[in-house]
Amino acid sequence: MPTYQKVIITSGPTREWIDPVRYISNASSGKMGFHIAEEFSKISGLEVVYIHGNTLERYSNVKGVLKNISVETTIQLRDAVLNEISSNSLLVMAAAPADFRPIMTAEHKIKKEDDINGKKGLLLELEENPDVLLQVAEYVHANQIQNSIRVGFAAETQNLETNAHKKIIKKGLHLIVGNYVGQAKGFGEVNSTITIYSEVGKIKEIGPLSKEGIAKQLVDYLLAF
Repeated sequence: MPTYQKVIITSGPTREWIDPVRYISNASSGKMGFHIAEEFSKISGLEVVYIHGNTLERYSNVKGVLKNISVETTIQLRDAVLNEISSNSLLVMAAAPADFRPIMTAEHKIKKEDDINGKKGLLLELEENPDVLLQVAEYVHANQIQNSIRVGFAAETQNLETNAHKKIIKKGLHLIVGNYVGQAKGFGEVNSTITIYSEVGKIKEIGPLSKEGIAKQLVDYLLAF
């Protein structure tokens, strides 16, 4: 049995609203996080919490878990995770939160207008969202939470190993699950391959498999971690 008693899995994209009908998001379906939560829910004695953003409907509710929590924005995701973090817990951060949000959200739908030069367009000013994993690490340290295992995900289009290693160090993670995305490499319904990294480098590769198959092997690995 694992040393942790509670597992928190996050899944899917967050949304940051530009106006009441438009938002910033990404192509994550939530499928990977959903199947990871499903696999953990089969383990007797574990408290499993599933926190999801705007996943596809079929990935929004995991049967048999302690809680299914729905969030929309990155700040809501951060707050939900911080509310669930405790001693003897494992966080699997499979969500794909939006890194930026509009500084101002329009109260009404923005209409297409010509600017003073006669050109059509919309200029958005963005600000950074909180780094959820970084703030979780700070919270764990400040509150002296013991045995908090944190697993991040690195979805990259290039330099996967370099970027994964940087995130492990910066965010105080135990492991990162890395994969390439874009052009049907990782997001959505396609088969994919993941690589698990620790601070010392690559330690395991899983795939190419369906996301159900990857989730099962990843959970088996984490149960023994």
